Amino acid sequence: MSQESSEVKLLRAILDKLEKIEKLQALQAVKGTEKELDKIDLLDSLGFRPVEIARLLNKSEANVGVVLSSLRKKKALAPAPQQQVAMPAVVATPPAQP
Repeated sequence: MSQESSEVKLLRAILDKLEKIEKLQALQAVKGTEKELDKIDLLDSLGFRPVEIARLLNKSEANVGVVLSSLRKKKALAPAPQQQVAMPAVVATPPAQP
């Protein structure tokens, strides 16, 4: 029984350290980003869930949800960038001389 509880304690300590590392990396990723909206957008694009973003930025989950909803609406309304089709290069060859 004591072996199991010491393993659980160790796993909890590891999880705590991993969460701290995750927070540091996320904060480093948004460092220099001034707008909260841009920070939330970046963290969302990195795969963080709204509850994780809220925890990392010390915001409420409701606030993050509203911002993400607004961002998604804006992105849905934005015109899609037009793709340009690459045309193969045509090289003119001089006519053959008789």
